Formats: sequence, C-alpha cells, structure tokens
Amino acid sequence: MLDGVDDRSGHQTFEWLLRLTSKFQIRQRQPLVLREAVPQQLSACSTPFTASIVSSPAEIHDLTAFVSSLVPEPGMLAPRFFLASLLPRHCRPCVVVVSQGHRFAGLLYGGERTVAGIPTGIVLVDDTLGMMVAARPEETESVTRCAVEVLLRHKAALRFRVSADRLAFLRAESVKANARMHFRREEHHEHLELPRTYDEFLAKVRRPTRHNLYRYRRRSELAGNEFCLDQSFTDFCAAAKRLSSKGSYPLAKRIFQQALAMIESSPSRLLIGLRQKGGDWISLAGGWYVGDCAFLALQLNDRTCGRESLSLVLRSYLLEQLIKQGIRELVFWNGTHPPLSLYTTPRKEFTVYIDSQSHLWRFVRQTCVTLAKLAPLTFSNWLKWEAPGANGKLGE
Repeated sequence: MLDGVDDRSGHQTFEWLLRLTSKFQIRQRQPLVLREAVPQQLSACSTPFTASIVSSPAEIHDLTAFVSSLVPEPGMLAPRFFLASLLPRHCRPCVVVVSQGHRFAGLLYGGERTVAGIPTGIVLVDDTLGMMVAARPEETESVTRCAVEVLLRHKAALRFRVSADRLAFLRAESVKANARMHFRREEHHEHLELPRTYDEFLAKVRRPTRHNLYRYRRRSELAGNEFCLDQSFTDFCAAAKRLSSKGSYPLAKRIFQQALAMIESSPSRLLIGLRQKGGDWISLAGGWYVGDCAFLALQLNDRTCGRESLSLVLRSYLLEQLIKQGIRELVFWNGTHPPLSLYTTPRKEFTVYIDSQSHLWRFVRQTCVTLAKLAPLTFSNWLKWEAPGANGKLGE
C-alpha cells in the first residue's frame, strides 16, 4: 500500500483508463492500415500525398526495398532494425507510409504503446539518432509534416524524442491540430567523441581515470584473461545468456532480448569479450557500426569478479580497437556510468508531449498524473511517456 493506493488495484485502474483510449483507434484489433489523401504538395501541380498508417510487421518488412533505394546501407533506418528496437509486450509498430501517386515518398517510424495487448492511442517516435524518417533529402520535410498531420488526426497522444531544432515544427503542428504540447529536456543516449589515437584519448581523460585504465587492464593481463575481438552471433548469444544470470547489474529480460535483437538486425556487428584462461566468459559487450560511428547496446560483467573492474578493462580494449578502425564516435545506447560518462558530449534533446484536447483523453491523462503523484515508486517511471507532468516540470 502506497499513500492509500494499493499497487495491484492501481495497476488495474491504469489499465482500465488506457483501455478507454482505444476509442481513438480504427480497427484496433486487426493490423492497422489507414489511407487518406492529405493536402501536402511539393508544388502547385503535384499530386497530393497519400498517408497510410501500418502496424503489420509483414507489411513493414515489405518496405525494405524502398528504404534500400534511398541509401545503399540503411543501417538503423532499415525496417528490420526498427522492428527489433520495439518491445513487443509494450509497443506495436505504427509506421506512417507517405506516397505520391503510385510511388513511395517516404515513411515515419513510430510505435504505439499497448497495455495487455490493447493499443492505447499513444504513439512514441524517436529521432535522437536519425531513426525517425526515411525519405529523399529534398522530400524529408514534406514527408514528416504529412506523417505528423495524419498521426495527430488519428491518435490520442504523440510522444517525440527530438533535438532542439524540431521544437518549433512540432509546436506549429500541434497548434494546427488544436492539440496541447509540453516538452521536457532529456538526454537519451551518451556520445563519446574519439580522437585519432588511443594515446590522445588517454591524454585527455583525468589522471584517476587514466591510472585505472592502466592498472586494471594490466592486472587482467597478468591474471591471464584474454580479450576477444570477434565471435559469431550464435556463440555471443549463448555466452550472453549464461553470463546474464550472474551479471553485476542484471538486465530485465525484455531489455536483454531487445539489445540482442537490435544487434542481430545490424549488418555490421560489434561483438567483443573478455575470458579467463579456462575459457569462461567474464565480460561481454555487443553493438554495431554505422559509418564511422559505433553503438554499444549491451554489456555484461561477472559479479564474482567485482574487484577486477571488468567493465573498465573491456572498454579500454574496445576504445583502443575502435580508434584503430577509424571510428570517431561511440554512442552508449540509453547512457553509461562514470568514469566514461564524465567525458561524453551532451546533446540538446527533448521529449515532446502532444495531447488531444478531447475530454476523454484529458481525463485519462490527468488520472495518470494523479496516480504517479500518489504512488511515485510504483507509477512515476512507468507513466513518464504516458502522462505529461507525471514526474518533473515541463515546458510549454
């Protein structure tokens, strides 16, 4: 019992409230495909754009050829990667496909929040790593405007993770749709710029960090531990599953599976590890490359080796190897901890909340805020995407 709110009954209340928002859905219990013409044109003579909201994974996979026609290696814009990045129990695909006549013009990736398998009308869109829109450069703005307009017509609420330069655009669209907009300053991933040599990197970090990088790596080498640069994905998964049960910071199963799915969907994988003389893995890290940027999505360390600072040892090898390969930036998916977080470059990013002005949705949203205030330990983090004001002050 928390401040008069029973945990179980509170969750049931929240689930019931979000079920109400299913009134905003069209054919919600089937793969969603809406098609409508929107008055968005490239010129006075051009054909109007047609927008389709698609939730079927099979139909989204069929867009692979189109996305590949825009860039030879789509990377994180590939439909396969987008589907892998979703948490199936909490989100279903919500992709807006924009066409002009018989040709595809572009698409916007989003995911719709679900509760107990029921769509809530809350669409989550992430543009912090350039994963939001696939379109030709000259059509990106028109495709984005068309897609956002259609989402505002058919969904109860939109949640965007964007850079600062998108705020004015989203504010204009929310005003046009008579929707209410809030925003919160947040940093979602952490970016570490890499110099041209590992010695340059060591020279720019603080003395305690540099000392520890030398000290623990040397201790690991004297113990006979071996750094392994590459391995098959199958072997990596098997080792990661064994190590996850005794990891220093156990990951939730859904987060662990999401990370493996994203790594598997990437054509250029980053799979490294540290193992003892006997062959047992004591530290693993996984991610992928896109151009001269590497992404680290998963790291597991054996908690029985807590005094050996395995995370720092493995990352020292990783940084040295990435720099040798010409990688100029390392992105820590969903952030990292000291000491490396002390040297990351912050990005000015925001979570933008755009909400329908309908009485039903305003009631649901306000009730979510109230639940978060009454039982913050239970609801606050869970509701941060659903309810503006659930935790912390927002801008308007």
